[in-house]
Amino acid sequence: MLKPSRTDKILTVQVHHESLNPRSFKVPLRWIHRASWMAWGMVTLTLVSSVYAIREYYSERSARPELVAELENEVQNLKIALEKKSTLSSPTVNVPAGATPKDPKASDERPAPAPGVPVEGKEGVWSGLAEQITTPPAGTDPSIRLEDARLEWQGKYVSFTVNVMYRDPGKGSQQGHLVALGRSNDRIFAHPEGVLNTASGSALFDANRGEYFSVARFRVLKARLGPFETPDQLREVQVFAFDLNNKLIRVQTYKYGK
Repeated sequence: MLKPSRTDKILTVQVHHESLNPRSFKVPLRWIHRASWMAWGMVTLTLVSSVYAIREYYSERSARPELVAELENEVQNLKIALEKKSTLSSPTVNVPAGATPKDPKASDERPAPAPGVPVEGKEGVWSGLAEQITTPPAGTDPSIRLEDARLEWQGKYVSFTVNVMYRDPGKGSQQGHLVALGRSNDRIFAHPEGVLNTASGSALFDANRGEYFSVARFRVLKARLGPFETPDQLREVQVFAFDLNNKLIRVQTYKYGK
């Protein structure tokens, strides 16, 4: 302990007890000053800690569960958009004469039924095609079939799957591009990403930007369409199949809902 110097101011305290001799205590005033500063420091630290604790309490209490749900939904939509961009988009494939590029999504084995609700389709040509696209003559049996179409809702998105089947197995393969449209009363969603034309385009979509396929027996088309605000907004899904010369092989419409 520091000894008081001669210049320090001293506080003398005398303690009297009954008839006993009084006792004297000398305390330097600078010790009292230091003790008071320490006490004020402790009080200030306590006040600051209390303010931050109260602030955190009200911040946690005022957090809205619906806001957390919206943020989680937004993160999920971003993940779906990234997956769709990386796995579902297919560039235009230029096929040299006599060469057949490999399609990793094609198979010689019949695929297992996809999850979801089966939907029935009917053929029909939509008038929104580009002028250079030709259609097969009436009565022509298309070289591919679309079978076992199914719809499954995943949040605000609908997962559509259909088997693309070559009708003459053992006679080579059929190459081309696939386009899927999910249509409601006031909007259209397309697969793959980037297939829709801009407002200056002469047609709704560009067949050359569709998902490339080369099928000898079986192949599965998987399309994720949306987001829809409610499932009732989806009216139909249309699938277009074109060959590499922009000739329409088959178009099939799958109605949904009432």
